[in-house]
Amino acid sequence: MSWFRNRYLSPWKPVNSLDSRLWKKIHSVALLVKSNFTFQISRGCNFSMNWDPWCNGNSLMDFLPSYKFEKKFVNCYTNSSGWALPSSTPLALRFELSGINFAEQPATAWDGSVSPTFATFYLSYFKHLVEVNWHSFLWHKRYSLRYSAYAWMAVLGKLKTVDQLRLRGIDIPAVCYFCDSGNECHSHLFFGCDYSFTVICTLLPELGAFLMRPNLMQTYDYFGSSSHLPNWEKYLCFLVINCTIYFVWRERNTRRFDNVWKSPIEIVAYIRHALLAKVKNWKNFNDLKGRFELDSQLNFTSYRSVW
Repeated sequence: MSWFRNRYLSPWKPVNSLDSRLWKKIHSVALLVKSNFTFQISRGCNFSMNWDPWCNGNSLMDFLPSYKFEKKFVNCYTNSSGWALPSSTPLALRFELSGINFAEQPATAWDGSVSPTFATFYLSYFKHLVEVNWHSFLWHKRYSLRYSAYAWMAVLGKLKTVDQLRLRGIDIPAVCYFCDSGNECHSHLFFGCDYSFTVICTLLPELGAFLMRPNLMQTYDYFGSSSHLPNWEKYLCFLVINCTIYFVWRERNTRRFDNVWKSPIEIVAYIRHALLAKVKNWKNFNDLKGRFELDSQLNFTSYRSVW
């Protein structure tokens, strides 16, 4: 850190025209996240005396812009008994500094954590966004990026289904490419259509016990809210649903653009193969085989009800 201290002193110090574009960006970000930082000073610390926000969340230049200390660092104005301020220091500034307690060692904390992790910064960056209740269905511990990405678009209604294309002025037949009886939209594809519902029920037969066909969110919630399933079994169910969304959408596009058709049983075989490639390396795979009666082909047809 000494190189930037010697050259720039502090990311909160105003930039000048000779500073690099990178440093100007660092300065602008530092101003945005200033409230996230908490500083603890010690008598020997090298925090910037004028620019670092160690004084109750503000810098001394924020508190009193008309006065600037000549020396750069905090340790230039401390001794074994406390502050060693020059006689020219204004009384208001002396009074403000008298309320600052010295720690044994200097520390910089992010949102109260002196050892922040990547997750700490990640959550802070997105804290202004509303947390949705379905994120754990897609981005669980065992998620697959390819399948979760398509499931995410399906949940948000962002796949380019016929109804979405028509909203964009693209005039194409509205009929479903699978059943030829309904209009293609997200709710029909997942899982109002006979084709897609046959696929998901073959993989998760418990869904066939519903009085009315569940939509996508009801399917997620059914497994997610179950009190009888441990997390790793829920992860499997979510992976099955996400994988089904991907392969159903892929089959829809294959029919639309290549005029090649596959039966539900063929799609189920593709999904089972993809699932086995993911699940076989799970720590709890042997338990899943026993609980869900999975064979080497990841056969869900003999799935035992555990609800």
